[in-house]
Amino acid sequence: MLGDKKGLSTIVVTLIIILISLVAVGIVWVVVRNVIQTGTGNIEWDTKCIVTDVGATAANCSAVGVSRICDITLQRSGTGSDAIGGVKLVFKNTTAATSSGLVNKIGDIQPLVTVSYTGINSTLTVNVNKIEVTAYFKDESGNEHICGQTNSFTF
Repeated sequence: MLGDKKGLSTIVVTLIIILISLVAVGIVWVVVRNVIQTGTGNIEWDTKCIVTDVGATAANCSAVGVSRICDITLQRSGTGSDAIGGVKLVFKNTTAATSSGLVNKIGDIQPLVTVSYTGINSTLTVNVNKIEVTAYFKDESGNEHICGQTNSFTF
């Protein structure tokens, strides 16, 4: 009778170890799957960004009250043909080491097309002499995926 209990406890311990191993494998699988899915989503946006290049080709900023109002011309180059969600603009004064907040211009700029924007409030109270332009894409949910490359235009 004593031998039966010892044999039964060995089976129970083995089953518990197998169960713990299965739970651990399940947890690791969920984490790895999420990392892989997130990584592949980022590859899609990074690929679009690599072949899309938007930069300023002309700019003119003038004082209106305490603000600087700017007229800028942007051009999209590169081999990408996907519709972009818009561009983020940062206006800077490199001498005073100041910069504006982010100015968002929504809308696609077609490949190899030049677009002009007039009357953009830079929110700076000093002269503007540099503009940084960063393109972004939007997914189906409207979330922005900002490209890693920023183009600068000094004037």
